[in-house]
Amino acid sequence: MKSKSLVRKSLMIVLLLAMAATVSAQSSEFMAVLLQQDSLTVGQAAYLVLVASENLGDDADEQRSFDLLESLGWAPRNKQADSMVTMSEYAYMLMKAFNLKGGLFYSLFPSPRYAYRELRYKMIMQGPGDPAMAVDGSMAIRYLGRVFDLQGVSYEL
Repeated sequence: MKSKSLVRKSLMIVLLLAMAATVSAQSSEFMAVLLQQDSLTVGQAAYLVLVASENLGDDADEQRSFDLLESLGWAPRNKQADSMVTMSEYAYMLMKAFNLKGGLFYSLFPSPRYAYRELRYKMIMQGPGDPAMAVDGSMAIRYLGRVFDLQGVSYEL
């Protein structure tokens, strides 16, 4: 049992390091703050996803990231940059930013609800199954890493 736990912890550390190397252009300050967050804001999630997907340069800030998200039509309704982002909203950002294809319902009704269901089906989002739950920093990075894995992006440490 202990060896399984050690392997999981080791894999998590490797994944976090790989993500840090993949999005190395992002400031180390942002990543440090992100990893300590119990719940990400829409602006932080937008910055992470848009920079990682190369839709935005790393010189942007959270507000500029949110503004771009809004102009693309991907921002959550009735939320500001400093509002908490939910699992379903983060799933929608990932689906849109990385141009991930979805199933029938997502194709017909592209929305956070069906984006979340699609990423659960693809096993990108695992764990607790509440789409209204807040996304913490380590979860956000872990899900982003799984998207990279799905797309076949290799990591170099």
